Amino acid sequence: MSVKPLKQFGQHFLTDTEIADAIIKAADIQPDEPIWEIGPGKGILTERILKHSNKLTAFEIDHRLCSILSKRFDDSLRLINQDVLTCDWDDILSSSGDNTFQMLKLISNLPYQITSPVLYSMEKHSKWFSAIVIMIQKEVADRLTAKAGTKSYGLLTLNIRFTFDIQYLFTVPSQAFNPPPEVESAVVMLTPRIHQPVLKSLDTYRLIINKAFAHRRKTLRNNLLCLYTATELKKLEDLCEINFNRRGETLEEHEFICLADCAYELFFAKHSAKQ
Repeated sequence: MSVKPLKQFGQHFLTDTEIADAIIKAADIQPDEPIWEIGPGKGILTERILKHSNKLTAFEIDHRLCSILSKRFDDSLRLINQDVLTCDWDDILSSSGDNTFQMLKLISNLPYQITSPVLYSMEKHSKWFSAIVIMIQKEVADRLTAKAGTKSYGLLTLNIRFTFDIQYLFTVPSQAFNPPPEVESAVVMLTPRIHQPVLKSLDTYRLIINKAFAHRRKTLRNNLLCLYTATELKKLEDLCEINFNRRGETLEEHEFICLADCAYELFFAKHSAKQ
């Protein structure tokens, strides 16, 4: 059955079997390990996953493809015909049936337009995932693995890397898909950080990095003026020993952590103690 790719779903079907094999190899699926797949399409990855695990849950929004997948794989997988972004991840993740906590792997060729929200959902539910191997737009892969001081470095870098270690595996040319996208793709692996940074306040850290990148061309001082007075900023600058004439994109993660911890100590901890 021929299925015309739908632009509304960002469908670009992977056709290169060598790329599919490389993704499965990178995922290192253990026997009967629980797996999630988002956007299985016509099943090029699905087929390979099922050779290693009989515990596959696949999310496919397109009912046409669900019909094909159901006929092809029968009851070999748990197929959810729903937009993964509208699913209750907590409910699905906890519905193993035996009330035991079991980590899983996520393997997917993600549609470009849902990449960022899916990444943030993965971050929110990171305790469930032992590893995530996904194909995404190369530009996003570059942002995830970017270093401070580069154009690609920003909020996505800091937010996702706070939770995951990220490894850029390989680049995928547009010719590996039907229809070919206008840009290259890349496969990355995310694994939960063993030694996640300890913060005095995660909310303060999120607030600081969001404001620091609100206007990339502005200095830290100018971006943080919406939060603190000039006098307060001087105290904060002296305490954290970071030059606020720098731009946010030049700060390493440990510097943002120091800045957030100092801000919390100066402006939030005292107020919380009084309440």
